[in-house]
Amino acid sequence: MMVATSDLTRLTFHRDAWGQLVMVMPDGTQHLGVEPIRCFPLSDRAHAIALLDGNGHEIFNLPSLESVSSAARDILEYELAEREFVPVIQRIVATSAPNPPCFWDVETNRGRTRFQLESDDDCRRLGPTSVLIADSNGIRYSIPNIEQLDAFSRRIIRRLV
Repeated sequence: MMVATSDLTRLTFHRDAWGQLVMVMPDGTQHLGVEPIRCFPLSDRAHAIALLDGNGHEIFNLPSLESVSSAARDILEYELAEREFVPVIQRIVATSAPNPPCFWDVETNRGRTRFQLESDDDCRRLGPTSVLIADSNGIRYSIPNIEQLDAFSRRIIRRLV
C-alpha cells in the first residue's frame, strides 16, 4: 500500500474492545490485529518497522518511527517493547518430566518463574551456544550461552537441542 510521506503523520493506532491493535490509514481504511515488527538490521531500531496483519502478512512498511505522530510513535514503541520482552534463563531449577510436555521452574534475569514447555520444537538453537525457548503462552526465553549454565541446566538443555 502506498502512502505519501506527508500522510504518515495521519496514521493512527488504537485498541479495539478485545485488546487488538487497530491501524487506521490516512484514507480511513482500518486493519485489525496489527503487529509491528522491526526489520533488519535490528541495530537500527528507529527505522524500517513492518506492520503485519493477524496472519503475518505485511500491510505496510513504516520507514521511520519519527515519520508518525507522537501518539502513534508511543503506541508503536510500547508494542515493540512488549514483543521484544525476552527474559534470560540463568538456571533451570526443576522440570516436571525429562521430556516435553512438562513444566519448567527457572530463574531468569527478571526473577523466578514457572512455564509449560509443549514440545521439543519449542527449544531452538540459535548458534553454537545460544538457545531460544518458547513456552505454551508464546513467551520467549533466551539462553545466550548454555556453557555458562550449571551442570543440571546444561544437561536439560542439551537433551532438547
